[in-house]
Amino acid sequence: MTPVSVAPVMVDQLDTITPALPLNAPMVLATVSCPQSDTALCRVTGTVDLITAPALASRLIEAVHEGRPHLVIDLSAVAVLYSTGLHAALDILDSYDIDGHLAIVIDSRSEALTRPEINELSEIVDIHHDLASALRTCARASITTGGRHRAIA
Repeated sequence: MTPVSVAPVMVDQLDTITPALPLNAPMVLATVSCPQSDTALCRVTGTVDLITAPALASRLIEAVHEGRPHLVIDLSAVAVLYSTGLHAALDILDSYDIDGHLAIVIDSRSEALTRPEINELSEIVDIHHDLASALRTCARASITTGGRHRAIA
């Protein structure tokens, strides 16, 4: 699949273009692949914050609706990660039907998220420190209705 980069340009319902943010504005790059038949993997680089959250959520929703019930979001290469931006993206994603498991990969050596932020996130999604672990968890996860859920260990 083709990587999608997001340029910070706003267009309203009247097709009026709002001036773009400066070239050094936050950008997010989300690349989706399918390492397992039932799992989409979204590798994220760049900045995850309140500005980029809607674009990231859009790409995650697209990945979920490509017929794979499980989703792994790999944030291990994100340069800047604000928990408010990640929560905003997850909230948008949560408003769509997700029948499978959601796992997030965070580099344990990264200083992008603090330990309290990681603990808070782990209450709503499965946090992994390596991609292989996240993919194994998705492979074991069941498919249910009713939104994202944690895998049974």
